[in-house]
Amino acid sequence: MNYRSRLPPLMFVGMGLMLTACESLAVYDSRHRSKGELAQILGDPRINAGLPVTAVIRRIDEEEVGLRYRGVLVLPGEHDLLIDCTVTESHHISRHHLHVDVDAGVKYRIVANTGPGNRECTEVQLVSR
Repeated sequence: MNYRSRLPPLMFVGMGLMLTACESLAVYDSRHRSKGELAQILGDPRINAGLPVTAVIRRIDEEEVGLRYRGVLVLPGEHDLLIDCTVTESHHISRHHLHVDVDAGVKYRIVANTGPGNRECTEVQLVSR
């Protein structure tokens, strides 16, 4: 069996998986804006290397965040986030709602907190980086 013929397609699949969830979805009017005018909110990538706890952004306001996006770029102000938090060891998934107020030019990160024994997510919060 010739393994060399399978190598190029597998390389492309691997590269595609590595690039998955690296982008941020722009959730504002269509006019181009500088990063200084926007807030960036990052969650964890949907495809990860076995992180013990992941917090993935599912939706911001009324906009679904697709599989290829790890974060969102938004105008400053108040926003509603829907977060899925997964604890790898226990396979426990919980959904969390956050109402946040963000400032222009600031990068934020979704952080998950686990309860005793690291069996479930007790809360998620937004922290500036």
